[in-house]
Amino acid sequence: MSQLLAAAALVVTGLLPLPPIPGLPTADPATQPAADPVVLAGALDAPDGRLKKGCKDYSYSYAVTTESEDWTFDITMQDRAGKGVNSQSLLGPNDPESGVLTFRLCERATKPGTFTLTGALTAYEGYSDETTVPVTDTFTLRKTKSRKNR
Repeated sequence: MSQLLAAAALVVTGLLPLPPIPGLPTADPATQPAADPVVLAGALDAPDGRLKKGCKDYSYSYAVTTESEDWTFDITMQDRAGKGVNSQSLLGPNDPESGVLTFRLCERATKPGTFTLTGALTAYEGYSDETTVPVTDTFTLRKTKSRKNR
């Protein structure tokens, strides 16, 4: 009897397929319509600029295109040496699908150069179906001109 209950529990949880029921048509995977492709795209855009004296705020824009309301956009920023200097996460539907995010850099702790924004945009459909696309952008922060050269 306990084996029968264990088998019933596995069928209910989806670990075992249900046996075919006599008299009902069975689905042939070859005749099933193909699932529509998931529309998922993201963008990051940061302008080039100058590294300002002291600790200052900088910004970049983002955009998400998806048919799903359930999405995440995890964004990290690395400096020219690959060291992480910022990270942010956005969650749909709580966060807007496009906008401007700010981050703070301090000139004394930051070396000028090329910075890389890397994002992982994931859309969720149901409990087990997810699609992820990578998104990247680079921008350059140059040294502030010295007062002597002005």
